[in-house]
Amino acid sequence: MATEVIMPKWGLSMQEGVIGRWLKQEGDRVENGEPLLEVETEKISNVVEAPASGILARILYEAGAVVPITQVIALIAAPGEEVPEGTAPATPATPAAPTMPAPTPAAVPTPVEAGPVRATPVARRLAKAHGLDLARIRGTGPDRTITKDDVEKALAPPPAAARAPIQKVSFFSDGYRLNGLLYTPEGLGPDEKRAAVVLCVGYTYLKTMVMPDIAKALTPAGYVALVFDYRGFGESEGPRWRLLPHEQVRDVRAALTFLADQPQVNAERLAVAGLSLGGSNAIAAGALDPRVGAVVAIEAPGDGERWLSSLRRHWEWLEFKARLVEDRARRVQTGQSTRVDPLEIALPDPDSRAFLEGVYREFPEMQCDLPLETAEALIEFRPEALVGQIAPRPLLLIHGDADRLVPVGEARSLYAHASTPRRLEVIPGMSHFDWVMPTSTGFRRVSDLVAGFLREVLPAQ
Repeated sequence: MATEVIMPKWGLSMQEGVIGRWLKQEGDRVENGEPLLEVETEKISNVVEAPASGILARILYEAGAVVPITQVIALIAAPGEEVPEGTAPATPATPAAPTMPAPTPAAVPTPVEAGPVRATPVARRLAKAHGLDLARIRGTGPDRTITKDDVEKALAPPPAAARAPIQKVSFFSDGYRLNGLLYTPEGLGPDEKRAAVVLCVGYTYLKTMVMPDIAKALTPAGYVALVFDYRGFGESEGPRWRLLPHEQVRDVRAALTFLADQPQVNAERLAVAGLSLGGSNAIAAGALDPRVGAVVAIEAPGDGERWLSSLRRHWEWLEFKARLVEDRARRVQTGQSTRVDPLEIALPDPDSRAFLEGVYREFPEMQCDLPLETAEALIEFRPEALVGQIAPRPLLLIHGDADRLVPVGEARSLYAHASTPRRLEVIPGMSHFDWVMPTSTGFRRVSDLVAGFLREVLPAQ
């Protein structure tokens, strides 16, 4: 019986998802766990994996369709299994854009007939010599008899296929396996190589939020892009929810090594870009790693101590530092650091708190606690002391002048410490989170700035 692929539920309030694009087509072979399609919601962009191995026998909704959660969107059949021609969506989907015609099911390969397999003697000998199951081969001889040519065709390596536009990937950093998503421009030839960008997520964020939308703004411009979960976060290995900037910078550099090794990537044309604390990590990685050809930092703190103290009144800052002194002694005595809510370390303004608490409610998997050791490590993290080392490679800083979580003064200080070529884009009225939704005007402005800068200083080809 065919396996159903359903629209997943990501987030507590998610009731429907938009099919971004199919990564496989009807009739393609798929493997269990292989990325099958991309699904988008207002807050998240992720891939749906194949729940079984087999043939993608039916695609019931095309790209752009809005589909309710738990609705069947495709069918995966075993090789040779018949799927009824009448199979169709149980509930019509709403188009996300102009109305699209209902998908017409493509022809499924004719199933192999039940009963004894017909094959010529030479075909049987050849299949046996190579351990090939004749039942999985479609015969082209009289009465569908399997011939020698049919077996040789089955044994031949598949032709070089176009690279999947999105792949789930993994690589190691300090012995921990990190998980990511690799975005490749569509239509890339087997031997083509392009410039590539490592995209760094922010404070406690996961790879499925914001940065996939930046990646999808870069691939049409010809860039390969990699987003990933830092160690200890999301699907990556490592001590759970231990956020230390110097470790995350090492993760970024490991991501650069992985990216440079991909066959579609020009290892001489690498860039890093990051958001918030991810932007600080991008600056540090770019300064320390000569392979980086360009750096983009969006709303990034330049000095961790100045940033965290700016979020508190003076007496609150003194009390907070006293807590860190006590925690340092506790770590030495017990090996353990006190765990706290991330918002106790980076105190948010009311709008940022409302946004983050809404995200945590919607996506409980993002709710975490951090060791107070994180605060001490952030205080010691000073990307602006490194930013001057990026030159003569170009740097772009983007910041909103209404950002109350990371004040725009952080970007101005980074700019002052940087050397040319450098560029600072201050966006009027933009706060820390009001631009991150991919349908917003703010997001389009930020993504256009990033893509335009990279096209200018590090062309994809």
